[in-house]
Amino acid sequence: MSGRVGDLSDEQLAVLDEFRGTMDDILRPHHDDYFLSRWLRAKNYNLTEAVNMLRTSLQWRNQMKADTLIDEYDPPEVLLKYFPGGLIGHDKEGCPLWIIPFGNMDIKGLFYSVKKSEFIKYIVKLMEVSEQEMRDQSERLGRVVETHSIIFDLENLTMKQVAWKPAIDMITQLVKLFEDNYPERLKKAYVVNVPKFFPVAYALVKPVLSDETAKKIHVYMKETWKPALLEDIDSDVLPAYWGGSRSDDDDDPKVSSIICQGGAVPCSSYTAPSRRLSIDQNMTSAVVEKKTELPIEFQVTEPGSVLQWEFQTEDYDIGFGVYCKSENGEQKELIPIQRVNCHLVPEDGMVVCDTAGTYILKFDNSFSWCRRKRLMYRVEVMPPTKKEEMKEITQNSENIPV
Repeated sequence: MSGRVGDLSDEQLAVLDEFRGTMDDILRPHHDDYFLSRWLRAKNYNLTEAVNMLRTSLQWRNQMKADTLIDEYDPPEVLLKYFPGGLIGHDKEGCPLWIIPFGNMDIKGLFYSVKKSEFIKYIVKLMEVSEQEMRDQSERLGRVVETHSIIFDLENLTMKQVAWKPAIDMITQLVKLFEDNYPERLKKAYVVNVPKFFPVAYALVKPVLSDETAKKIHVYMKETWKPALLEDIDSDVLPAYWGGSRSDDDDDPKVSSIICQGGAVPCSSYTAPSRRLSIDQNMTSAVVEKKTELPIEFQVTEPGSVLQWEFQTEDYDIGFGVYCKSENGEQKELIPIQRVNCHLVPEDGMVVCDTAGTYILKFDNSFSWCRRKRLMYRVEVMPPTKKEEMKEITQNSENIPV
């Protein structure tokens, strides 16, 4: 039995009845059996866990004022103009379909321009739009529509976007928010135009995904995704850029009138960025004296590990580079020394360590004859993503070489 309404075992029906009775004090008329069964499925029909999950979520909705966000919340203009994505229509089964050109998102620019709370509230509003569209579709079609699909296009996604810790923290927080408050809403996620380093990024997000959600994520490493999309989506719904036949009035194959394409946020939109970064948490402090360098060594034991960093200085810039030390002591340059304005905007990045050994982050203040630099930094060594994990990522997608 699937645990869905109309396909419940006697035991599941009994749990559903008990769930309804236990939650009766806070349920509303629209909280029907379809609604309740989603929470039970999310917890494998464990009544205690489902009760705790739903009560916590309803409290969260009240605090977030989620029920009124669509009509009463006006997001900052920078989010409307530069957060990529849009509701493009419905798939062949009538489920809402979103396209998110995620690779075009200037995550750092958005974070520098709006408060974290505004960013989260805007995402929740988009989720509420999808919730409303599912309700509207149910009325139009005369049957319950309770899932939506999302196309995540990772074209233009860079390693630097993936490496920035505040962005990864936000993404994992949002994934957990969806899992906790919108369970069993995802029908299918199509991840297309995937870069080679995608397994690194997925490994960071995967721990907060439920097993059922992970099964619905279909990753396409090559140009096999366009036929796959057309199996589920009519050509006149899917924009031409993603393999369909649809364009807007300006013959734009991306239908940018509906799907925001994102792009670089202008610096004029920035507000004080440093107060919204994680840069002040779990940081190591150091002083780089004038006319000197500060090399910091890290041991990498497994080839394929990822060395990730984030740093900031007070008041003045500093030089930065990355090196790998061989067994004979020679240093191979991975990232050449260059001066960075990390006193204005925190600097971050990552390298994939092809070999095990000693890796050196070098902070260079040799050009300064008068000023010492106060430095704050964080460095992590992430283990390599195993081939078995990549198989798990792609196991639900067809024609994908692993």
